[in-house]
Amino acid sequence: METQMEHQIATYLGGDAMLTALGSDTQESFRALAEGRCGLHPVGRPCPLEAAGSFAPGLLEALALEGLTPLESALVHCAERAVRESHLDPGGEECALVISTTKGNVSLLEGRTTPPDEAFLYTSACRVARRLGITRPPVVVSNACISGVTALIVARRMILDGECAHVIVAGGDLLSEFVAEGFRSFKSLSPGPCRPYDATPEHGLSLGEAVAAVVLTSDPARAKLPAVRLEGGAVTDDANHISGPSRTGDGLHYAIEGALREAALPRERLSFVNAHGTGTAYNDAMESRALDLSGLSDCPVNSLKGALGHTLGASGVVESILAAEELRRGVLLGTAGFERLGTPCPMNVSAESRTLAMRHCLKSASGFGGCNAAIVLGLEQFAGDARRQEAAPRERSCRVTARWELPHTGEPFAQVVRACYHALGAPNMKFFKMDDLAKAAYVAAEELLAGQRLGERYAPTDIAVVLENTSSSLDTDLAHQRIVEQHLPEGCSPAVFVYTLPNVAAGEICIRHHIQGEESFFVTDAEHPVAERYARRLIARGAARAVICGRCEYLAGNYDVRLMLLEAEEEQPEGK
Repeated sequence: METQMEHQIATYLGGDAMLTALGSDTQESFRALAEGRCGLHPVGRPCPLEAAGSFAPGLLEALALEGLTPLESALVHCAERAVRESHLDPGGEECALVISTTKGNVSLLEGRTTPPDEAFLYTSACRVARRLGITRPPVVVSNACISGVTALIVARRMILDGECAHVIVAGGDLLSEFVAEGFRSFKSLSPGPCRPYDATPEHGLSLGEAVAAVVLTSDPARAKLPAVRLEGGAVTDDANHISGPSRTGDGLHYAIEGALREAALPRERLSFVNAHGTGTAYNDAMESRALDLSGLSDCPVNSLKGALGHTLGASGVVESILAAEELRRGVLLGTAGFERLGTPCPMNVSAESRTLAMRHCLKSASGFGGCNAAIVLGLEQFAGDARRQEAAPRERSCRVTARWELPHTGEPFAQVVRACYHALGAPNMKFFKMDDLAKAAYVAAEELLAGQRLGERYAPTDIAVVLENTSSSLDTDLAHQRIVEQHLPEGCSPAVFVYTLPNVAAGEICIRHHIQGEESFFVTDAEHPVAERYARRLIARGAARAVICGRCEYLAGNYDVRLMLLEAEEEQPEGK
């Protein structure tokens, strides 16, 4: 539930910056998109791809900073530009940093049997924070392809909860053989530039690389003009499949409804939807169903991935910045590659950019692990479109109702986790296909929830899963990298690649227990835990009634798995 403080705080989008296949700043990228240019072309490095969105030659080299990797240097570059545009001192106590990425410096795993320090996402984020002069510990969101949108939601909540007044949200992922060969193993790469929502028989996604940053602030004087506000957001899970989207679209529908509800905005006030739009048949079909369920089939929709490629952890940040620009300029960008609708439900898609009367928009994303996210952005001048809130609901308190820790018996991890699994007495053949991180999460959640009857006491959307660790998915990353380097005729294993995202472990819990509320994964160190505090705030604000949260760490046989169940204290009738 919202607090009284929230009713006095608006969250504005301040300065921004980006590097994409179409430009080295926001204006250049937007202009190229408006002109109908496509940034997808054949590339030879880091591996051959028929169509991908890559940076201009020499761009990363020109931005290189001593002691930082190319990705870190680019993140610093974009963050510094966004900070300057917002006239902000990043070293102040009121400024925080949230980074979204799926794989970070994953290319550093090449030829290695153990990960270097820079391959740890939190270590990398700390290097960026130090270079920017930020004194607070950074927050790292690694939530598959919804990472960028989730990061914006997390940042907004930090401001609304009074943790800080300004948050730099920076997202980035670079093209890598690691990711390209993984998607190739799923046979999901397009033979040419991807064509979102089109009837083409050659469905598939095109990869891209991008880095972007935007400042979120409670100070209207630091807003980029015309002022745009982040008005609401929600994260959900399909509870259906770790690598395939829901066939019904219900998970994304719940995220859209949650974002609109938090924004208190009637759907009729949305001017357009910037959707995920990867160009794969299953994703596009799912989105059409979700928009239909949400009553948005007639609302103008666009996807930018046909021009920029799928930029993974950067996509939600890049596309949200560009969606805000569409609102400011009154221009709806076209969907590159679209000719004829090929989705099962109607969608209002156009290949051409056009002028449009703007008020608010919705940005959505979906990813592996079954996760979905949506946010509502709106021009400040139309803030009155929101339904009037008569009074601020009271915050909910919560309590710990269960705890469980994977024991350390002196036996190897494989024996420990197998013994715990067999002790459950609930056979599930999928367990043996999971990686070790997911096995640890699965067993811990089974033990934690034994006898809790969550499914009987709560609706699926009222339960959330929030996990954290330090190593992300590095153990499985190393396994996938070894396969990549063998260049086998049959290619890589999709069964391995899908677990190179840490949130998939949380997704397995959601599937097993039919949990469709928020599913989020943070990467941090043991000294700066995030999950429990974040989970408590979800309950306090009414975004969940029960949350499975805690630490789920596994790397090279070493593990630290400690989960707890938080539940809302039920409100007592007055006079009791």
